[in-house]
Parts: sequence; C-alpha cells; structure tokens
Amino acid sequence: MSIDDAKFRKPVTPGDSLYIHVEKQQNRGAVWKFKCEAKVAGVKVAEAVVTAMIADK
Repeated sequence: MSIDDAKFRKPVTPGDSLYIHVEKQQNRGAVWKFKCEAKVAGVKVAEAVVTAMIADK
C-alpha cells in the first residue's frame, strides 16, 4: 500500500549478498506495517517502513 521513510545509504553491487530483515510494527485487521532493513556484510545499505494489506485469495 505504501513505502515511507525510505533511505538508500550505500550502493549494492553484483556479487554482494543482500540480507533483508523485516520486523512487524503493528497490524489492524488486514493492514500490516513492517520496518525493513537491507544489509550487506552486516552494514545497513537501505531501510524503509512498508504498509501492506494481507488478504486471502
């Protein structure tokens, strides 16, 4: 639904192992908010707060 407070701190190059860490901040019904961080070799390269609607098919 939305991406807030997105920050790209360092470039990621081919061959880097990118690890994405996601933590639930809150949920209200089907709407969930997650704090996400992307790391390469333990160094934060990007972060954002993602809001998504989780629905059954």
